[in-house]
Amino acid sequence: MLTMKTRLRAAALGLSLVCAAGSAAASPVPDYPFVHVVGSAYTAVLPDIAVLDFEIVALDADPAAARAVLEARVAEIRALMQQLSLDPEDAVVREVRQTVRKGEQAPGGGAPHELRYELRCDVKINVRNVSSWPALAGGLFGKPNLDGFASTFDLSTMQQTNDELVTNAILDARRRAEVIAAASGRRLGAVTAATPEAIKNLSTAMGLQRDDFRMERRSGAPDRGDVDREQLMTITAIRLNQPVDVIFRLENLAAARPRVPKKP
Repeated sequence: MLTMKTRLRAAALGLSLVCAAGSAAASPVPDYPFVHVVGSAYTAVLPDIAVLDFEIVALDADPAAARAVLEARVAEIRALMQQLSLDPEDAVVREVRQTVRKGEQAPGGGAPHELRYELRCDVKINVRNVSSWPALAGGLFGKPNLDGFASTFDLSTMQQTNDELVTNAILDARRRAEVIAAASGRRLGAVTAATPEAIKNLSTAMGLQRDDFRMERRSGAPDRGDVDREQLMTITAIRLNQPVDVIFRLENLAAARPRVPKKP
């Protein structure tokens, strides 16, 4: 027990010496006067590209017949895209999933259906010209075997837009800092640190852009019309806000007052 106490005292003494040395070598705050402000920049832009996601669902007692329905719908989708001057290769069809369904009650309370196969596949269409969106979404919405529609809008120049927002946010921070510096009788100096926060998509946060706009998928109900058609086809502006934390040096400081020695 005595040995353990001795070790603890030695460790505590070593830690206190390290802390004392560290506090003497570094200050917890910069040794120059500074001002810390947050600037921000906002923009609202119309998207120029989009993505349309949905499912193709087919039910049949013969799995080959169900697959033929899937293939027919894919051919119709690509034909519509070609008609709208869109590249049919921009429609990506993912892996087909097959399940077996049995024992379902027939409409009107009749005998249960025989064994049936349900085939599903996801389709993703990259719309490189958003002006074709209303015709494409309107042409596919409500068609048989199509379900689970989801829409996403974006900018092909998003990186450039982000860079411009950061620049404008720093300019806004400088304007705010100049007001503070002038009020304190100082002149604003150079930027010593700047940290941009994550860009905020206000359209999504405020529910103005529905990236998660998707029909609830329920087995046995592949063709439902409870989604607002106009809402799916509407192209809404993307509202972006970019905050930036900036630290500026303050210059033209008053001369430090000499310390007056205390009287003995």
